[in-house]
Amino acid sequence: MIDLHMPAQRLAGLRWAISPVGELAAALVAASEAPKASRRHRHIRALLSSGHLPTLAAIARGYTTYLPELLTPAPGTFLPAVEDQLHAVATTPAGTVGTQFTAFLTGGKARSSRCPWLRDGQLAPVDEQVRPHIEVGEGKLRERLACELHWLWSKAIAPHWSQITAGFEGFVERHGAVAAREGLGSALAALHSSLLWQEGALRVTSDFDGEVGGEHPVTLIPSLFLDRVGLHAPLRPGEAQLAIPVAASDHIVPHVAPVLGATRLAILHSLAEPRTTTALATLHHLAPATVSFHLSRLLAADLVQRKRDGRQVHYRHTARARTILRPAPPAHPSSDLPNS
Repeated sequence: MIDLHMPAQRLAGLRWAISPVGELAAALVAASEAPKASRRHRHIRALLSSGHLPTLAAIARGYTTYLPELLTPAPGTFLPAVEDQLHAVATTPAGTVGTQFTAFLTGGKARSSRCPWLRDGQLAPVDEQVRPHIEVGEGKLRERLACELHWLWSKAIAPHWSQITAGFEGFVERHGAVAAREGLGSALAALHSSLLWQEGALRVTSDFDGEVGGEHPVTLIPSLFLDRVGLHAPLRPGEAQLAIPVAASDHIVPHVAPVLGATRLAILHSLAEPRTTTALATLHHLAPATVSFHLSRLLAADLVQRKRDGRQVHYRHTARARTILRPAPPAHPSSDLPNS
């Protein structure tokens, strides 16, 4: 069991964020450890075996319990651009790159200092065949990582990112509603079956025993690829993240409500006729800024279109939105089967 202590200052800074590069890191981890690979895991493994990703393939092969933190850059906003996160990887200070990959390659005290709950069996050096792809110099390594992550992003995630982010945002909204109704402790425990709120700490069920103390904030990161809770840089102020698995069924379902979230779905339904941001805010009892945020996400997903009329901008849902807003057909008996 790993106890993530939640003093007042940490609770005050607790927030959600979506991490494009963090999801790539989650894909690497999942491809390394998933015993029964789903279709999406098999796709990642195929890309890692393609010859285009020698550095990331080596990391996936050498991964046991510790992933260098530069692969999970801290999101500065709720939804950072992938380009900004890749730039953070490419410009990581050379000394930081060296320290993190020393821990990854050699294990021992270098790794235990970053994950003090690891046992001796998780502190062994990586396979010697992994080293040649990593030991190329800090500057070249960080540039290769950024380039390979960009390639992996373009092939595996970018084509589906609008759908993935819509599912993540719906997930966050639903758990925000739980927090409002039942309290933050209950909402945190409800995030995953391995989490338990007890005596002022969020307890993560694990094969390891440890504590994450301090008062520095922790960012909650939804992940489609992970099937377990993940701790990224938990001891490092400004970088600590808790990755929360989001079931694939929250994304790939015939019913649109769990994907869009109740608020965004209500806005979309009301756009059968053109409306302005102000009109939508009045209709749904929301702040105009909140409506603008939801409209930006619906625009990005090609679910609404906008048209300027003088000084006003009117929004209306698209043909794609009309298609997905139709009532879902009855489920086929085989629809509950897993996609693995």
